[in-house]
Amino acid sequence: MKILYGVQRYGTEVGGGAESACRSLAERMAARGHRVEVVTSCAVDYVTWADEYPEGTSELNGVTLHRLPVRAQRTTAQFGPISQRVLTRPHTPFAVERDWVRVQGPDLPGLVPWLESESSRFDVAAFYTYLYPTTAFGLPVAARYTATVLHPAAHDEPMIELSVFDALFRQADAICVHTPEELETVRRRFHFDSLAGVVGLGVDVHPPPADGGRFRAAFGIGDEPILLYNGRVEPGKGTDELAKYFIEYKKRHQDPLKLVLVGPLVTPVAEHPDIICTGYVDVQTRLDAYAASFAFVMPSYFESFSIALCDAWAIRRPALVNANCAVLDGQARRSGAGLGYRSLSEFVAALDRLIADPGLIAAMGAAGRKYVLGNYGWDAVATSYENLLHRAFNRSRR
Repeated sequence: MKILYGVQRYGTEVGGGAESACRSLAERMAARGHRVEVVTSCAVDYVTWADEYPEGTSELNGVTLHRLPVRAQRTTAQFGPISQRVLTRPHTPFAVERDWVRVQGPDLPGLVPWLESESSRFDVAAFYTYLYPTTAFGLPVAARYTATVLHPAAHDEPMIELSVFDALFRQADAICVHTPEELETVRRRFHFDSLAGVVGLGVDVHPPPADGGRFRAAFGIGDEPILLYNGRVEPGKGTDELAKYFIEYKKRHQDPLKLVLVGPLVTPVAEHPDIICTGYVDVQTRLDAYAASFAFVMPSYFESFSIALCDAWAIRRPALVNANCAVLDGQARRSGAGLGYRSLSEFVAALDRLIADPGLIAAMGAAGRKYVLGNYGWDAVATSYENLLHRAFNRSRR
């Protein structure tokens, strides 16, 4: 098949979960013999959307990329007031919501003309995620020329209630979600008639060898046990609350436990001698961090899957997850590899339980790897995804 992906950012330097999921899927489809292209922005940073990649066509790991320049960088002075209006006041006019999507960015004036010119070359156009202009404005255009698949990467958040997204879920020929909880969320909200498939995401179950000692040496960590987080460090991912909970834990426990946050430092967390922020690191260093840890923590309230969580399970690391997030709670319960918490007291109790029971750590780690192998091996995920693409293509032709 000839497959087009539309996504807000794309590249090895881009650390977002949805963007990484899109890139992994595109590269996997290319490796399976499909002709894969991507239309995206020149941006790396999702806060400013500043052009960093060169405009034009290039290739990355077998995938052809078409990068479009951003009209203007986003500023807080511009985005703050309209976001405040749209997300806090009921019954915002549709035109204002649409303008909010554009200002949120990336604002790509060349997107619609490019799709009008190129969409008919493809058997199917797939868009990641529902929230950004590349999808909200791009999918309806592509739908006039070819089959479309929406990867919403959706969860319960204020933005999903905006009426500007209502038609989007009905225009797509198919909806591809990561978990049953995500499907329940979008069905309850949008009541669409599109095909729907819970495909999940592929996880590398045989990653390259990792060296926990190398990670410890690189960041000056001795033999202290490490509780690891991997992802963007920002309030939207729950890292501010995680740091607060960890500091309270340390006030009650005189142990050498370290909290290590691996990923781009968007918003600094509270300073503490036992909290270490590495900033953005390469893939090998992330693997070394997993190897150095005894457990993984995912504090986000808003997830549609969490690749990082499954990466931890793939190498037999148990997890603590924010059970206020239905997706994380569901994953933890189905796998038997995670302990959920909804408050400080539950976080402390769950962490105490893990630290006190090495046998539980081993059992949960084994359960996590079994769960990932059974549900998210790339061959099974890619085959299921290909089937959904063909169904979307046939539905569009009918």
